[in-house]
Amino acid sequence: MPDGVAVETPRVREFATSLRLEADSGFAAAAERGADLHRHGVVFGAGIPGGTVLDVKNRYARALANTDANLRAYRRAASIFADVAERIAREFAAADLASAQAQGRVDRLLRGAVAEANAALEGL
Repeated sequence: MPDGVAVETPRVREFATSLRLEADSGFAAAAERGADLHRHGVVFGAGIPGGTVLDVKNRYARALANTDANLRAYRRAASIFADVAERIAREFAAADLASAQAQGRVDRLLRGAVAEANAALEGL
């Protein structure tokens, strides 16, 4: 096909399954492990008041919070793209993908997923 998007629905379905697995086990498990490891907070230097150690503890706490937020955002974005891939595979399994209408629909679904993922990431 010279123009547009070539959709091989079985491969799109495989991609969706793989992405869903990564979202539900990979990113989710990493976020949960991080939360478990740092549930107690930043405890190093607990007996050292103020100064440089306090600054380092605060930066470390911010880094942990950012890492946790990023893992959760990546999971959300992966879920969004898995949803749209599943939808494309389902809706276009029997479609004439050479048609301009079908090409436009795929393009709109992908743009919508990108916009939704960007909005989710901006909310951090």
